[in-house]
Amino acid sequence: MNCYIHVPFCLSKCGYCAFFSEVCHDREIHRQYLDHLDKQLKSAALPIFDTLYVGGGTPSAFDLPEMQQFLDILQHSLKFSPGAERSIEANPETLTPEKVDLLRRYFTRISIGIQSFDVQLRSNIGRQCSEAALKNALDLIQTAEFPHWNVDLIYSLPGQNTGMWERDLRTAASCGADHISCYSLTPEHDAVMGDAFAEDDEQEAVMFDMAERILREYNIERYEISNYAHPGCECRHNLNVWQGQKLYGFGPSAADFDGKVRHIEPASLELWLQNAAPETDVIPWTERLNEIFAVNLRTVAGWHKEMWERIPGADLWENRLGMAEKLQKIYPGALNISPERIKLSGTGLLYWNDIAQEIL
Repeated sequence: MNCYIHVPFCLSKCGYCAFFSEVCHDREIHRQYLDHLDKQLKSAALPIFDTLYVGGGTPSAFDLPEMQQFLDILQHSLKFSPGAERSIEANPETLTPEKVDLLRRYFTRISIGIQSFDVQLRSNIGRQCSEAALKNALDLIQTAEFPHWNVDLIYSLPGQNTGMWERDLRTAASCGADHISCYSLTPEHDAVMGDAFAEDDEQEAVMFDMAERILREYNIERYEISNYAHPGCECRHNLNVWQGQKLYGFGPSAADFDGKVRHIEPASLELWLQNAAPETDVIPWTERLNEIFAVNLRTVAGWHKEMWERIPGADLWENRLGMAEKLQKIYPGALNISPERIKLSGTGLLYWNDIAQEIL
């Protein structure tokens, strides 16, 4: 079982971000959010969780007393299996020694939203983080010795060339993180800067290949289209969700999934505080299976026969092999198919969006 909690508050809105968040410095609003989250968790019949992921927004935007209250709420209501993974997102400019110390006591994994180590590139996308704040945050994380930590990077940024991207990759790989996420900058309708970014498919493909080649030098291997890790340091929460496992979601815009039906909380803090009904995503079971199948093809490992057969209500593996053969005819060389496994090739991963549309 997996749990996701969405903290919607940010100090400022980054130009590329389309996730639900609100620039809010009002401590009374923060209090209302925490009180409502506490009530929701206490009233839910919750299982024992294998993973927790706290995202946003910027969860680390809470001040120290608020963060302590937030963790008290989680400790009171959430129970975990031995060795469970507990992750939280943070931005460098929000971290202090006291806050990092508090987070280290509860979380086994922290993900730092750096996006680029180049201050001008960060400025180009509205990322407000000074060099001093970035260095301080990295020093704090390294000193705290989190069992696992991730660095978020973005490529195909305005003004970025391949030399800059290589420097970002090598800096991230050298700073001690055991996991690196590399996302291509794409136009997002709901983002502040919308579709103002010009897409360069050729450069994106070059940078996509660079990430795998350069990070491999540091024993950081791609295990999903956008995610790389030292062996054994993959994000378990994401792997579980990609494989269609059950998910409990709390907070505005959070989704949960019971194995068949997905519910999505309103992307509005006001409506969420009013207990507005979530959106219910009900689709025929065949389509849901296709969705689960497509999503986990994002991973380098893809699907193994035994893994697919563990999904409750899964269709015959032979049906999936037939689907893969048809996809191979449409996209020659995009899939590696054997009697026991279906996965995308390196080229196939680059064109996952197109392949997923065919599946869905």
